[in-house]
Order: sequence, then C-alpha cells, then structure tokens
Amino acid sequence: MKKIGSLALVLVMALSMAACSDAKKVESKGETGAASSSAAESQDAQTEASKDEGTGSVDVTLDTSDNFVFTYEGVDILLGSEPTATLEKLGDAKNMLTVPSCAHDGTDYVYTYNNMSLTVYVATGSETGYISDVLITSDLVATPEGVEIGMAPEAARTKYGDPDQETDAMWVYNRGTSELLLTISSGKIVSIEYMIP
Repeated sequence: MKKIGSLALVLVMALSMAACSDAKKVESKGETGAASSSAAESQDAQTEASKDEGTGSVDVTLDTSDNFVFTYEGVDILLGSEPTATLEKLGDAKNMLTVPSCAHDGTDYVYTYNNMSLTVYVATGSETGYISDVLITSDLVATPEGVEIGMAPEAARTKYGDPDQETDAMWVYNRGTSELLLTISSGKIVSIEYMIP
C-alpha cells in the first residue's frame, strides 16, 4: 500500500514538473471559508512563507463564475476558489507537499487524497491562495460528467463537445479562467487534470 502511495506521489510530482514547462503566470484569490486544523496549519505555513517571500500584501482576484467544478466524495472543488473551506470538507490529506511554484511566483501546496491530488497556489506576498490544479490519478474517480481514465477520448466529446485545442496527445477544454486537460495515449484517456493556466 505504501508503494502505491509513493508511486502516486511520484506521478503527481512528475506531472507537476511537466506542467511547469509551458504554464503561464497567474496570481489570484477567490472566496473565503472556515479552516480545519490541518488546513489551518497549512494556512499558517503559507502565511509565513508569504512574509518571507515578499513585502506587503498582494490582493488579486480571479473570476471563478464559469470555472470547472470537480466533485470528489460529495465535495465540490471550484477551480480558482479560496481553498480553506474545501480543504476542511475534504478532511486530512494522505500527504501534503510544499514546493516553490515553477509556474508562478510563489508556493504550491500539493494535497494527496485517494485517487486524486489538489494543488493550492499562494502568490508571493499573499496571505491566501487559490485552488490551481486537480489531478485525477485513477480510473476509480470520474469527472461530474462521467469521463474517466481508460475511456476513449470520444466519450469526452459526447460530454463536453469539441475540444478548444486538440492534438493526438492532448485535448483541452476551456471554461472561464480554468481548463480541463485530457492526456491521450494509444486511443485512451490516460490523465485528467483541471487547472488554472
């Protein structure tokens, strides 16, 4: 079981590093909510990191009204939203990793759960962050529309329509300020990721 968890964490990190090569800079925060003890601890770490990384407070916002929402075990995860209430509802993560953001000026907090990971980005000088990435890591979890790893990409076309960008290896759907990325290999969806580009 520990080997599977370790492999999942390695996969998350590998995909995060791959995303760094072509990601764009975005700094924002969304709505507010209550904090759990684990979320409060990470928020304290985020605040401390922000004090060390910059001066003053960064007050930026992101329009989340049309963004993708992923539902995990009954919890709606709105891309671009302030993470505290969502993290509280999700409960304790199996693992939490703090890394300098390679895509933005700030810090990424990667929370690993069963079959998915969630990344919170905190901009340098900001006291709060936003949910910047959700990666589905197994075929035991599907999108709210019913698309899952292992399906033919045409299944996504029936649910979402034609992709906004399409190659043999990746389909990208844009919604609001968020994206849904489907990685395709050998005629099957091998990765599903929601992100703020």
